[in-house]
Amino acid sequence: MAQTHEWMFYEVMWRGWAGRARLPYPVPWWAQAAFRRWSDDFDAGTYESKEAAFASNALYRYWHMVGVKDHRQESLIGQAGEIEPVYDKYCLSFFLYDPATGALHLPQLTSGGTVGQRMEAPHLPVVLTTFRSADGTEFVQRTFATVVGARERDLVVTRLTVGSATGQPREGWLCAAVMPAGPSGFQRHDRNGRQITDRRLTFLRHLPDEGRVETNSGWGPVFDTAPEQYGVYGNPDFTYDPDAYLTHSPFHDLVNGGKLNGALRAQDQIAGLCSAAFAWPYRVADDELFELDVRLPVDLYSGAADLAEIKATPAARLEEANRDFWTDKLLSQGVQPELPSPVAHLTDRFRQCRSQLLILSDHGEIHPGPTVYDSFWIRDSSVEATACSLVGDSALAERQLGTHYPLKFNRGTGRIGPCAEYGFYGGPHEKDDREWDSNGQALWAIGRFDRTRGRAAAFGAKLYTPYVIDGARWLRDNRDQYGLLHSGWSAEHLGERDKPHYWDDLWGLAGLYEAARLAERIGSPDVPELWGAFDDLKRATAASVRWVLEEQRRRGAWETYIPTGPADVGRLDSTMIGTAAFFHPLRLHMGSKLGEDIDRAARHTLDTMYAHFVTGGYRHEAAWNAYGPYLTTQLAHAYLLAGDAARTDALLGWIVGASMPRTDERAVALGAWNEQHAFTVASDYREVPGRHWYMGDIPHGWAAAEYLLLLRDILFFEADEDRDPHLYIAPGVRPHWVPDGESVAVDDAPNLFGVPFGYRLTHDAVARRVTVDITRSPERVRYVYPCRFGSVRSATADGRDLTVTGDDVRIPAGTRRFTVTYA
Repeated sequence: MAQTHEWMFYEVMWRGWAGRARLPYPVPWWAQAAFRRWSDDFDAGTYESKEAAFASNALYRYWHMVGVKDHRQESLIGQAGEIEPVYDKYCLSFFLYDPATGALHLPQLTSGGTVGQRMEAPHLPVVLTTFRSADGTEFVQRTFATVVGARERDLVVTRLTVGSATGQPREGWLCAAVMPAGPSGFQRHDRNGRQITDRRLTFLRHLPDEGRVETNSGWGPVFDTAPEQYGVYGNPDFTYDPDAYLTHSPFHDLVNGGKLNGALRAQDQIAGLCSAAFAWPYRVADDELFELDVRLPVDLYSGAADLAEIKATPAARLEEANRDFWTDKLLSQGVQPELPSPVAHLTDRFRQCRSQLLILSDHGEIHPGPTVYDSFWIRDSSVEATACSLVGDSALAERQLGTHYPLKFNRGTGRIGPCAEYGFYGGPHEKDDREWDSNGQALWAIGRFDRTRGRAAAFGAKLYTPYVIDGARWLRDNRDQYGLLHSGWSAEHLGERDKPHYWDDLWGLAGLYEAARLAERIGSPDVPELWGAFDDLKRATAASVRWVLEEQRRRGAWETYIPTGPADVGRLDSTMIGTAAFFHPLRLHMGSKLGEDIDRAARHTLDTMYAHFVTGGYRHEAAWNAYGPYLTTQLAHAYLLAGDAARTDALLGWIVGASMPRTDERAVALGAWNEQHAFTVASDYREVPGRHWYMGDIPHGWAAAEYLLLLRDILFFEADEDRDPHLYIAPGVRPHWVPDGESVAVDDAPNLFGVPFGYRLTHDAVARRVTVDITRSPERVRYVYPCRFGSVRSATADGRDLTVTGDDVRIPAGTRRFTVTYA
């Protein structure tokens, strides 16, 4: 049964949407999307009613994000420029009002005018929203997050200018509205449906002497310029009539009376739907602009001194400092991919993904999202930290792996289900959901980072005892009667929690491999013990996979595929995506760590998935009933490492497009991915599922990390680092990427050999020749160049002819320049 405020919110939104032609009301994009193809079906396992699901914004969780590097709180921006400075508190939006005609122009409504949105630049987490009304009045809103004062507390600043798009004189009111519902929703249940975060606005007050708004017991917007009109609205009659919220509102008063009610405070103890509006008259002509700056506190502030601190620095100076910081961080520091003009946008996404991970980091803990996923998982963070380390943000990776991972290492003597507590990596998420993949992920990430940092840093040696050796022993000692890891819900997209999943075993193998190699590097006597644990899990995993494959053949399956686990023989559905990890990120195919037959089966599994579940992106209907952006990126990466760059390129095209979806000519996202991508949004409503789907958080940190890793490995990746170390150069660069005379380059890029690497590849289409200059490289590492332009005719290394066999050109270590001509 719906709670009162959930039911009331649903009714107000629906009635406001249905009556928008008569009385414009700022229904947010996500609510309009739900009404456009309404269904009474909802996730009854999470929500008690359809109204609760709607108030939670269960289906259309898309927004934009701004924030401060490595600070706790991220801020959200909606499709009409709405600002949710603190998750689940309140929302601020802007609109135009013409007092001469009584017309309201709301950016939320397509009838109100046109809206354009973009990031100010790919490296700047600044959201630009442009709204132009039918009469040619235009406001531009720039929103960013920054810090103020000696304590560097967070603040969102939004700067608005109003002008005439035609140059003709225009006058009216620029208005701001404070509302309870924001881009993320109104009333959210947590992922398990047990806890409720209450964001009702039961009390709202304007404090004109202080130039700010009070929202419940917190601080709302602070205005640099005092409004000339204001009004605060609530439910003074304690009515349960939804229409009362529409008639007793600033929008009704402006349309029907031409002014706001002038009230300073209001309460609503029924539904928590208090609202307020503030107005600033403007008159502009030619290139004149009316300007307004608003500051939205994010951290806790109180008292006159804090208010003075918020207002002390001019907004222009805050904006300049924010721009300077991110420009230096993302354009001058870290890996800077140089890509030709046809694919220059891939570099834009690369820089955006870096900024997203830096913002999602909370004091060194990278969280996979700003709202429902604003907490720490070993699984997500292992990939995120590895991505950061390989794109030049190693300080963040080191803090996460070196500081926060030990804090998640359990030292108790109890039990977690069938497993020992001591030696297990994980907090509440891992313990409650039996996420047995976490130890493998922690060991893998620590080992890979130790390689990247180099021997001199001794990162792994500092963590070896107890965090590596005892974490590895946990993997050795906590397996079932078949030698596999126990049933659990390590990654909810892989299937049921009461079944075992090969995903856990593959991660366990990768973690034990890295632990054993780390032990070798530091000269530990534990090396035989660790290789013994690796070999034991390898035998059990390989035997189980072989049994499953044989059983599927016996049952008549003509396609070869590895299902999600041994309890799912014959399960041909999208949960088999877990097998992509065999290639990426675990690289178990390198050196045929489980055997050549398992390598072939894993490769065939990629093709089975592609044939059944890819329509542009990876459709994960078995668990989410939606596309999986990071699953698509994992599949693209697996194909890259398996040698099929064409499929990688095809999937990459979908991935990039999915980061910039549009519906109703509105930008739904601006270079970011949710964990899921709704079929409705991906198809602009050409495909509407018959049942509910799941959506998580955006920007999704794991998805951003996967993109960084994919683009980096498209440029180069390491192979066989412990036996025959070599680098693949430009393995994913396609012919149409590099027109005549253009180049692909990367410089000072971290890698598993511990010494930065760089090269520049230039294409001469007339001569049908590729020239590669190695600008920096680790010693004793050879190269492989998989030529994608055509069949290789000849190759030279530093002027000496090379023997050519096939299109994978092998170049000796120490080469400074090589050339390849193709047919």
